[in-house]
Amino acid sequence: AFRWRPASGRGVVHSATTVRRRPDAGGDYGVCLIDLDEGLRLMSCVDGVAPQDVRIGMPVVARLRSEAGARRLSFEPAPGAAHG
Repeated sequence: AFRWRPASGRGVVHSATTVRRRPDAGGDYGVCLIDLDEGLRLMSCVDGVAPQDVRIGMPVVARLRSEAGARRLSFEPAPGAAHG
């Protein structure tokens, strides 16, 4: 049985890959599996760093972003997280 409960928004990158696209098609973007502190794993992306700079084990925090009238969940490096 499932039930709703608050989430901290914190997690770590479990896996990451870069999807290659031509620049005129929007350029490269990253796809990640994020392990949330609450024990769930989900697919998303890490904003604020180049896709090739996302590292396994990188601490991240969730952000809700508005794009084209819709909201999407993504992550960004946690304060103090090393990347690059």
